[in-house]
Amino acid sequence: MGHSNLINLFIDIGNTHTVFGIDKGFSYQNFNNFNQINENEIKKILENIESSLVEIRFSTNTIDTSDDIFNKISTFFNLNAVDFQDNRYYIDRCVVSSVVPQINFVIEDFIRKYLKLRDNFYFLEANGNLGINWNTDNYKEMGADRVADILGAMFLFKDNFIVIDFGTAITIDIIRNRTYIGGAILPGFLLNIKSLFLNTAKLPMVEVKPANKLYDNTTIGQIQIGCVDIVCKGINSIILDILKDYPDTKVILTGGFSNIIKDLVINHFVIHKLQFIGMKYYVDMNNEII
Repeated sequence: MGHSNLINLFIDIGNTHTVFGIDKGFSYQNFNNFNQINENEIKKILENIESSLVEIRFSTNTIDTSDDIFNKISTFFNLNAVDFQDNRYYIDRCVVSSVVPQINFVIEDFIRKYLKLRDNFYFLEANGNLGINWNTDNYKEMGADRVADILGAMFLFKDNFIVIDFGTAITIDIIRNRTYIGGAILPGFLLNIKSLFLNTAKLPMVEVKPANKLYDNTTIGQIQIGCVDIVCKGINSIILDILKDYPDTKVILTGGFSNIIKDLVINHFVIHKLQFIGMKYYVDMNNEII
């Protein structure tokens, strides 16, 4: 049976949230000279990309069975013209980025049972065929989320960039001359705040947001300075040192908390759906489309 409306499904399984994303028109047009156009035009293109990727998210802890997943997303699929009965749109390909391996088998069962995909789905991972020299001890141990971020940035900017992902953990990854030269991992803002709350007798749980101060005379403000502002200042020191040596490096922020600190952390672009862009790039490379 032929299907005229083929779409991609992206599944991003994180430690905190799982996100299902549908590609509704993301194409490779306008990217041949991406590095030659000005910053405002780049931002417009990025807005178009992000608007073509619709998503639904829920807590990773609530995933137990493939039926649970279907119940969570069936309405989302129907609202976006994906119907399991009449195939108004047909999910042609699916790529999964997972950092929670113990539920991968549930995701695979969902893909086989409800999407009826047998071969055309992928669990994203680092490998030697992605156009990157993985200059690290064991690149296969790299988190799929970080690989997706790197691929998304590589698709957009080709080379020479830093990706900083503000999620459950904060990860920093640096690519120079198509080579992964290293990075860093540190606890995310919420992990820092929760750690103080859970391991002290009196410190409260506070909202994740910057205090935008050097010091404060309230407990809440002091926790926010210590867990958000000071972390951002430390990241800025890394960025400044790299830019001093490599001024052509693009700095890209992504992840769930990137919006709240975009004015605190040095950056050229904030790309919320960078992982999805990288996931599409990955699945297209596997299908030899590009």
